[in-house]
Amino acid sequence: MDYFLYSGCSLDASGSHYLISLEGVASVLGIKLHEIEDWNCCGASISYVGGSEMQSLTLNARNLALAEAQGGYDIVAPCSSCYIMMNKTNHHLQEDPKLLATMNTILAEGGLKYSGKLKARHLLDVLYHDVGLEKIKAAVKKPLKGLKVAAYYGCQTTRPYGEYDSKENPRKQDEILAALGAQVIDYGMRVKCCGSGIFLTEIEHCAYLAKDIIEDAQKNGAQMISTACPMCQMNLEIYQPRINAITGANLNMPVVFVTQLMAAAFGLDQDAAFDRNVVPAEPVLRAAGV
Repeated sequence: MDYFLYSGCSLDASGSHYLISLEGVASVLGIKLHEIEDWNCCGASISYVGGSEMQSLTLNARNLALAEAQGGYDIVAPCSSCYIMMNKTNHHLQEDPKLLATMNTILAEGGLKYSGKLKARHLLDVLYHDVGLEKIKAAVKKPLKGLKVAAYYGCQTTRPYGEYDSKENPRKQDEILAALGAQVIDYGMRVKCCGSGIFLTEIEHCAYLAKDIIEDAQKNGAQMISTACPMCQMNLEIYQPRINAITGANLNMPVVFVTQLMAAAFGLDQDAAFDRNVVPAEPVLRAAGV
């Protein structure tokens, strides 16, 4: 199974534990991840601050064109913001021949052309539909029995397109966690927005969004939150001290990437990269017998 990995800006920085655990898990599951040479930022921040739509489309079209020229594998974007930006661009280019022609005129300045034939996919899609739950179960050496974990999807992992999971009631991450042996906790705020890229500029408002999500998971019995989005992971975990200061809460909830839990269950202790989390996950894992 060959794919282009679009790591984006987050996985090379604040979400490095996502990339480390993903690479370890991929090696066990037979996923071959290739880097898109000379890739550029997806421009998610441009959208958040009201930048040009054409600029955003061009940035993502260039990545698609590079991938097509370098082998034509589907692109896997673990970051939900990157996934949405690239998938949205791909939809527009595939559905609007005039836009595709305009974009190819722009891309020609850099010696590139895009046909519109590639797919931009989220990591959860590939894990569930291409790898499959049975192969994931077969790779488990240390089942996560005793761990009560809440799967957090956020607002971009399955929306707006809902191509691989339900838009409003996604369950694919839940099923992957259950395949690892974890007890998956259901709760109401699994798809509510955590504030995403406006957390820094609107932290007084976003702090309450994150607080409500964490407390809802906690209230329903979760010991830990799992996510597949680096922006969500950062907002829900790294900012917990500031969330506590703003809201008066007392949060201390580990928020990890689903691939970290996969690595732990596969016996890849070093690749789990829990040492890069701000809120320690190991004490909860040990208490659960993992």
